[in-house]
Amino acid sequence: MTYLTRISFLYLFRNLIVPDYVSRGFRFIPIGIIIAIIVPGLLVLDGRINLSWNNFYLLAGLASAMAALRWRNMFASLAAGMSVMILLKSLGLG
Repeated sequence: MTYLTRISFLYLFRNLIVPDYVSRGFRFIPIGIIIAIIVPGLLVLDGRINLSWNNFYLLAGLASAMAALRWRNMFASLAAGMSVMILLKSLGLG
């Protein structure tokens, strides 16, 4: 049933011409969704915004972002973030 409701919009609007500025704007939807999912997990701790050095999720996220910017490699980004988190947790700082 959900398949029918999803496909119906494609069928109904198949001849719709979308303006160029709208189609360009569609390219930003995936990054907006990713940011909406990730940022609260990095910044919100115990229901409050936590920008302190005790927020290991934020520190690991920053390390991951720096690795992604430096090497443009998803594996390097994941490895950097996980390494920082494991290091901080193993040192008993959290």
